[in-house]
Amino acid sequence: MRSKWQNPATAKLSKNLISQMCRLVFGADDYKTAQPLAGGRSHQNYLISLASGQQVVLRVSGNQQSLGKQYALAQKLWLKLPVPRFLSQPQAANGKRFFAFMEFKPGQRLANIEALPVAEQAQLGFELGEYLALIHSQTFKHAGAFSSDLKLDQNYDISPNGLSEIFANCLSQASKNGHIDGKLAQTYRHSFAEKIQILDQWPHHHCLIHADLNEDNILHYDGHISAILDWEFALSGHPALDFGKFTRTPYSHCPIFTENLCDNYYLTHKNLPVNWPEIAQIVDLLAWAEFLSRPQVTEDIKTSALGKLRGNL
Repeated sequence: MRSKWQNPATAKLSKNLISQMCRLVFGADDYKTAQPLAGGRSHQNYLISLASGQQVVLRVSGNQQSLGKQYALAQKLWLKLPVPRFLSQPQAANGKRFFAFMEFKPGQRLANIEALPVAEQAQLGFELGEYLALIHSQTFKHAGAFSSDLKLDQNYDISPNGLSEIFANCLSQASKNGHIDGKLAQTYRHSFAEKIQILDQWPHHHCLIHADLNEDNILHYDGHISAILDWEFALSGHPALDFGKFTRTPYSHCPIFTENLCDNYYLTHKNLPVNWPEIAQIVDLLAWAEFLSRPQVTEDIKTSALGKLRGNL
């Protein structure tokens, strides 16, 4: 029986439905096999082997605008960055699913970075610093969410006071969900409102933010960054929203990686304060508060989120 929290749009696809999707794009009888890949909250991925010998990635989403945004970003960025190119425009499979095919980028996830030779960690950090600088060089007039044609159709207030309000709303919901004590949540809200003022020490134009640069969304192959994946949460915002991920494990256990990333980012972009870890770590608490605001949270995530709040506030 399907859990009541499972999104029907991301339920496992049948072989027949995958075959139909392939037929619409690649022609009759070209589909051979499909292997599930890691996905996200609003999408799922399959590695498709075609009869021609080609391998492609099928991305299926329940959110038409999100998939359209990812398509538009990839078309804009794939010549400059190791972003998988879309091979087809998003299409509707039925009323609940939308799909598109992307090129397959080989590589391993950076989750294994601690096991890599130090020299390779250094090279990967150097390359990612340049790519991140290129991402953040795409500037906008204001912060906000992108529509499917990359217009900013929803403004965000990412000033210290605006982020403080977002944080407070997340913890209020977390308290209602029973994930955190109400009095403790109030204490954290006041502490965050004070500490987030440090963001003013990192002035920056609103720019393109990936917003999910965790170790599973960056691939490396043969000693180089081979892909930056999963742009579903991309927005216009502040660089600290991306740098927050680099204060977490496994990156924080690889000092040569983060040192080279920051050095090349600064050389390319010229905007990275010395105290970026302190700023980014406070901004990153927004993500942990958002985890706690969800109706269902695993015990591991809940423990990690509460630990982050306790350790920094």
